[in-house]
Amino acid sequence: MRKLRGTLCLLSLLLLIPALVFTRHMLPIDTRPLVAEKYAGWSGVLNLWIYEGWPCGSGSISPWLNQCITGFERAHPGVYVQPLFVDDGAITSVNDSGIVPPDMLLFPPNLLASPEGLLPLAAPENLRPALCRSGQWNGTTYAIPVALGGYLWVFNSEWISTLPDSWDDTDAVLSVPPPEPWRRWDAALLALCSERYAPADPDSTAKSTASPAGEVELGLAGGESPVPTASPEPNRNGTLCRHLPADFHYDEDAWRHFVNGESAAMPVTQREIRRLQALSDRGKGPQWQLGPGDNGFTDQLLAMAIVNRPDNADRQTLCADFISWLLTDTCQSSLYRASAFAVTGVPSGYASSDPLAILDNSLRNPSLSVPRIFDRQWVWDAEAIVRKFADNIEEAPTLWRKLRELLS
Repeated sequence: MRKLRGTLCLLSLLLLIPALVFTRHMLPIDTRPLVAEKYAGWSGVLNLWIYEGWPCGSGSISPWLNQCITGFERAHPGVYVQPLFVDDGAITSVNDSGIVPPDMLLFPPNLLASPEGLLPLAAPENLRPALCRSGQWNGTTYAIPVALGGYLWVFNSEWISTLPDSWDDTDAVLSVPPPEPWRRWDAALLALCSERYAPADPDSTAKSTASPAGEVELGLAGGESPVPTASPEPNRNGTLCRHLPADFHYDEDAWRHFVNGESAAMPVTQREIRRLQALSDRGKGPQWQLGPGDNGFTDQLLAMAIVNRPDNADRQTLCADFISWLLTDTCQSSLYRASAFAVTGVPSGYASSDPLAILDNSLRNPSLSVPRIFDRQWVWDAEAIVRKFADNIEEAPTLWRKLRELLS
């Protein structure tokens, strides 16, 4: 009896073998041994150093970046992207600091004078035409933009009903922050003020209380945010342009003066717009409206580059895959998470009632002008151009053409 029981157990085990083989084909394949073999000799971690320079609307690109990293890691089992926020010096000394360099860099324009130590990259096909050459050096791509910021006007609707054609014939106070290393308010001001306008009808403001097209009133407590609309085309055959006040000077306290109702208008980025929204949500701050500028310009780019380490060919391939991942529709359409903007043709993810939808639309201007990522000289040349505008020596449209030529 005991022998018969043992025989039956043996037969049962033999019958289980076909079932186990069938089940193995039905279950997901364990790819970990394959990944371990492919990436043998390294930890599976891609190191990314980040220096943002300019602030997104949320204050940092990290909410968006972390989500994209999670998606990339899920699609590449066994591979991990480790972001590390560093200061500007860590990026500029990446070739000679003696510290083991990272695999990738994320940085703004003007930080690196050249692409020394960076890997040549294939130019992405889905990058917007206005941005395609921004990361080139001598015709070769070394850095690829993955996110944008931008500039708009904001004005106090209790002080003025619309932006004036010229600032030198109004009592409205204009506040402009002084230029910063990663936000050139001077160049942005010239772009915002650089178109000609037809002579204004002095009675037009009194006849209409509606918000001008292209502007959206916000900051009204308890009111529903209206849908942002497109900006009307300026009259290019007009005779006026937005001259600055005769006593114009940059204002270190531009933000405080506008928030306290002491100035009528100022240029803003996505960061100031989000801060104004936060004030309005608490019932504070002025009643404000946004207005697009005359011409498209931004120096607020974040670009990805790969450090050229010849012993890491497989890792460099993964780094290139990661940059491509950041440019997918999935990632680009979620840049709203950081209150930043897409560099491809897909929407950035903003609701139509979100004021940042106006800025998103303005950044899609086909004639958008941006600086080269590896060009530091443009800052000094642009400063000299804009100084003539600030001093009312030369007209803004003429100076803007010079700045565009400089950037192109």
